[in-house]
Amino acid sequence: MKKIILVAGGTGNLGGRVIQSLLDKGAEVCIVVRQESDRDTLNKLKKLGVKVFLVKNWNVEEISHACQGAFCVVSA
Repeated sequence: MKKIILVAGGTGNLGGRVIQSLLDKGAEVCIVVRQESDRDTLNKLKKLGVKVFLVKNWNVEEISHACQGAFCVVSA
């Protein structure tokens, strides 16, 4: 079973590099992003196999849902 790594800030320059490194190492990557995030970037990440959690209010329920099953969280 692959370890699931949740990345916050995955649509930025640093986040993109972190995601690519994690994917190269065989990790399963999920990201938590604002609903206003760039759709082209999100589509590219989805094509790489990244699971995307769109959050609206950044409340405990939304973040808890995104963290389910995650081995760790990386904030980029």
